[in-house]
Amino acid sequence: MRRTDFFRIAAWRRRAVKSVETNRGRVIMPRILGLNLVGVLVASIVFFLIGWVWYGMLFQEAWMAAEGITMEAAESESPVWMASGFLITLLQVIGIGLILKWKGSAGLGGAVATAFALWFFLALPMCSYAYIYAAHNSTLLLIDAGHLLVGWVVSAIVLALIK
Repeated sequence: MRRTDFFRIAAWRRRAVKSVETNRGRVIMPRILGLNLVGVLVASIVFFLIGWVWYGMLFQEAWMAAEGITMEAAESESPVWMASGFLITLLQVIGIGLILKWKGSAGLGGAVATAFALWFFLALPMCSYAYIYAAHNSTLLLIDAGHLLVGWVVSAIVLALIK
């Protein structure tokens, strides 16, 4: 291996590996798609916990009645579904983070406004499909769309605070 090849490979590896490095004395956190990995994980966990409180405590009875689910059926579900739910939450947070990054929404106000606009133009219409074409249940629409509104706004706030 020639010396120039070694330096080219070493430079490529430095660019490919997103690890903790210093920049003017500051520690830069690991990144995923240019987003702070810690911020993405914290926002995802918070969003997932919001869902747990939302569906498991605040609106459990109303949501289960609207969906036609019994407590026995809910308790017999596999834990794999909960893990899948966290993966979906993680993907939503990454999407929100990428849009905040591309838009350049640096502050809390910009993050909240962007998350609300995303919810209004994307999440609310998607939740409305089930209302219009399937269940025609306004309670279900309000519970599901409300969860996404709160989850997306709080996730955007966390991502704005942990860059």
